[in-house]
Amino acid sequence: MPVPPVVARATRRFNPYALKVSSRVPPWATLHHVGRTSGREYHTPVVAFAARAPIDTRVARSGDPVEIGEYRDVLVLTPLPWGPDVDWCRNVRAAGSYRLTRKGVDYRADQLRVVDADEARGMLGGLAGTATGLIGIEQFLVGRLSRWPAGGPGRA
Repeated sequence: MPVPPVVARATRRFNPYALKVSSRVPPWATLHHVGRTSGREYHTPVVAFAARAPIDTRVARSGDPVEIGEYRDVLVLTPLPWGPDVDWCRNVRAAGSYRLTRKGVDYRADQLRVVDADEARGMLGGLAGTATGLIGIEQFLVGRLSRWPAGGPGRA
């Protein structure tokens, strides 16, 4: 989806200021990624929501209770207001993972996929799902979230 020129200019002006607080003020987060061709490291302010992986009810027979394991992956959902063809999204999808900083803590997101709004809102629910629906978000980048390895930040 093409970004209107006025919005693109406003975003370019806003992003440097957003980066100053994005890693500390939810729902903002800082997404760290590496350029596909340049190899340069970039930092992009994004909105990111956490959710639990949905329960797979397909494995249960009709009428049987659904077993819920003790462990379900934590997911990170990032709205894609301009679609999945923006540079940062193309970079992280090519790499297969990225580093996300939120509230000063680094996380790794992997198993990335783009999902439509209905699937994402089913995972989000509540206020986040309603808010993204009201502003017309059609796609989300979803990944499995885990703590960044203890060795410290580096390239994702």
